[in-house]
Amino acid sequence: MMIDLKNYVANNNWQDIFFKMSTYFFVGTLPLFLNLNTIALWVFALGSILTFKKHNGYINLKRNIYIILPTFILFILYALGLWLSEDISRVLKDIGRVVPLIVIPLLVSMHKKQDFDLKNIYKFLGFGLFSGMLICWYFIVESILSKADPAKQASYFFQWIYTDFNLVKPLGGHPSYFAILIVLFISAVSFSKEFKSFRNNKMKLVLLLIPFFLFLIETSSRIGVLTVLAITLYHAIRQVNVKLLLSVVALIFIVGLSSIKFDYLGSKFKKMISQDGEVSIERVDRWKEIVDVFKDKEKLFIGAGSGDARLIYREAYSQGGFDLALKENYNAHNQYLEFFVSNGIIGVFLYLLVLCYIINQTHKEINAIHFFLIFVIFSLSESFLGRSQGVMIFSFFYSFLLLYKTTSKNIKFAA
Repeated sequence: MMIDLKNYVANNNWQDIFFKMSTYFFVGTLPLFLNLNTIALWVFALGSILTFKKHNGYINLKRNIYIILPTFILFILYALGLWLSEDISRVLKDIGRVVPLIVIPLLVSMHKKQDFDLKNIYKFLGFGLFSGMLICWYFIVESILSKADPAKQASYFFQWIYTDFNLVKPLGGHPSYFAILIVLFISAVSFSKEFKSFRNNKMKLVLLLIPFFLFLIETSSRIGVLTVLAITLYHAIRQVNVKLLLSVVALIFIVGLSSIKFDYLGSKFKKMISQDGEVSIERVDRWKEIVDVFKDKEKLFIGAGSGDARLIYREAYSQGGFDLALKENYNAHNQYLEFFVSNGIIGVFLYLLVLCYIINQTHKEINAIHFFLIFVIFSLSESFLGRSQGVMIFSFFYSFLLLYKTTSKNIKFAA
């Protein structure tokens, strides 16, 4: 290993080494503390600037304009709030949060696909995730050992006190965003051709995935678990693979058992089914109330802007009697609904267009399909662009996968 490292250093200039390390540093900190990831973004920017001339950055930017445009459109949707909203201060906060929608694709577009290593990107994502998991588990163990009766306290490991928001509290993050990254990692390792040789050793594969799947369950992210099932089912149907279909059944069984042990996750799944046996999701009533209030504003086509969207949510929560949502100032918990209220029918259409664009440009490449499925499904229950971490995750993987998996034919067309 030391010999390989020496050869790598000897055969690469320091600017390229710095760029690659800065890229891995940025990706590896996506699951960790936001302040650290923000610093990593600036280091990544520095790495891109240092290699700008050597990597023919100007030529690449012209050629890769197709990578920048989709996320720029999303940024413009937020910026339109300056004209659509009365609460300009809120709009300015939103614009500041989504600046990475421009910055990160711009940085990625300064390079060629050969300047990145997809397998290493996912390796360092996994390393960052595992580091975050260890930090969270450390605080759980510390909490258990600090009690008068550690053995009794340990029995709460599977309950709310050590799951969901409480699980990732040491990182200052949100469980759903950590879940998004876990699903990205699990899907890449399980199905991407870059990890095909690794998957030949089934024992290593299982041992690697167990802690990540366990932590996914601990996040109590129903949508995360369902997305893993959806991706696995997609591959089973696509390949007509009986083993994968059995894996889906096994995953459902494991989730069922986990829901019994992790009582908070179990209770969240139970809430999806009413006493009458009908599907009932608690957020749907809030969404209906938001839509009803928004319709009264007569802005269905262009929306109310991101600034006034919050006022509409609060009015809906007040009228609908959603006291907790009103007290905690909840967002819509639905990215489609967020764009609908903020930018009307046009906003939803453009967001769907941006999501479909990556599939079209990459010719349905596996990692791009994973990305598409993850964000299509997560958008149903999370307003992930409402947090800086979500913006960072979306901006990087969207632009990176577009660059890395678009064919030379597409690039020529874009140029």
